[in-house]
Amino acid sequence: MPRYHLNLFNSADTYDEDGRDFEDLAAAKEEAIRSSRDLMAEHLKAGEPIDLGHRIEVADDEGKVLATIDFRELITITDSKAAAA
Repeated sequence: MPRYHLNLFNSADTYDEDGRDFEDLAAAKEEAIRSSRDLMAEHLKAGEPIDLGHRIEVADDEGKVLATIDFRELITITDSKAAAA
């Protein structure tokens, strides 16, 4: 099983030194998406702002970035009051 590293780039960049085995890149990306949403939810629960410029990069065992999960691409904000006006 291939090993992928989920590197978090936010106010304190964190490199996943050990990595984890995933079935394939799609599975690693799904975990990066889930982790990103969890981080955003924690910020919301704590009343902290979400920085849409944060991201998780999925890299292979050699450090090559295979995918980037941008926080801004994971949420949709709507305002029903503004749409009705």
